[in-house]
Amino acid sequence: MILIALAVFTIAAATAIAQQNRGALEVNVKNIQIDGKRAMLPRKRFYLFPGGLKDNAALLERIRGAEITSRNCYYKGMQASNQYICWLQNENCESPYCRTVEARYLDPADKQSVPEFLTSYKKGLTLFKNNTDIARQWIITNMPDNLVNGYYLQQQKLLGGVLGGILPMQSSMTDTGSYRVYFIDNPAAVPPASKTKYLISNILPIEIGDKSYVWTCEKDIEAGKRVTLDVSKAGKNCEVTVRNLRVCETLPCEQK
Repeated sequence: MILIALAVFTIAAATAIAQQNRGALEVNVKNIQIDGKRAMLPRKRFYLFPGGLKDNAALLERIRGAEITSRNCYYKGMQASNQYICWLQNENCESPYCRTVEARYLDPADKQSVPEFLTSYKKGLTLFKNNTDIARQWIITNMPDNLVNGYYLQQQKLLGGVLGGILPMQSSMTDTGSYRVYFIDNPAAVPPASKTKYLISNILPIEIGDKSYVWTCEKDIEAGKRVTLDVSKAGKNCEVTVRNLRVCETLPCEQK
């Protein structure tokens, strides 16, 4: 019994020490300025890798050389309506899952109404015997898959090519309020040893205006501490890959 109790105590002590040897990282993307305007980056995924910029040089090269198709070009290629493209663009969305389909987008009398939503809504009314609530809940489900999941699948293919078989330690998405992303419980060196360096990147280009951006930054994490990376102030510890997007002409969008 004494040996069992000692073993349990040893395991508990080892677990406590392991927990103390970890740190947390908070990434702030709220203060990013593009052409003098603050960029809105909610619901954008960032990835965490061991090592810094030099350690991940091959990954960085693949980020720089990735061939991308802009969101507008993809949806235009799928023959999406200009209203649907604008609906996505107004909140920098990549798919219809990112925001609620409000009633005005189903109103044919509203010039911002979205034909794809209206068609799907009418289909739902037929399927669910004019139950308007259920028809609205099923709008996205009843839409063609290439307008719902197609761009996401294309992005996942791009992601796999850029990663080149590397598995991120963690991935997390920016929230819609503070525009921050959190990585917790990260292994970190114990003092007096050196800090542990990590790489943070969105990997998949984020479209803002007529350009795309990938932020790739390094940050040291200390055991038992929470550190913050402000991407807009990272300086030499952060590389920004900026690309001009191929233009696929669409009609001007009205701001919501």
